[in-house]
Amino acid sequence: MSSLIPSFIVLASLLITLVIMLRRAPDYKAGTIVSNLIITALCFVGGMLISAMYTRAVGNDNSNPFIISILVAIGTFGALAIYIKLDEKQKLALQQRKQHNLQQQIQQDSPQGNQPGIND
Repeated sequence: MSSLIPSFIVLASLLITLVIMLRRAPDYKAGTIVSNLIITALCFVGGMLISAMYTRAVGNDNSNPFIISILVAIGTFGALAIYIKLDEKQKLALQQRKQHNLQQQIQQDSPQGNQPGIND
């Protein structure tokens, strides 16, 4: 049973990442779910790359499965954290751009000569 613990750690990191991605989804349409699955898989690949660097550095014979599984989890959650941070930054920039466009539209729609206090 103890030989399966590293596999459970790796599986848990993948499933937890998927649950976090689905919780953050604005809707549960098919396209959104597929997009979240792809991003989860890419985060998992990031975790696998971290563990592959460790395995390459120490060699296959000297690598510990527990360390490899923990590195997969750390890499997966690290990639997820980077994605979430970049996504929040992109949403904030989009919100600011919409607000700026709305202010410009309001200024263009208001007539310049009818502003109160100027022509009184």
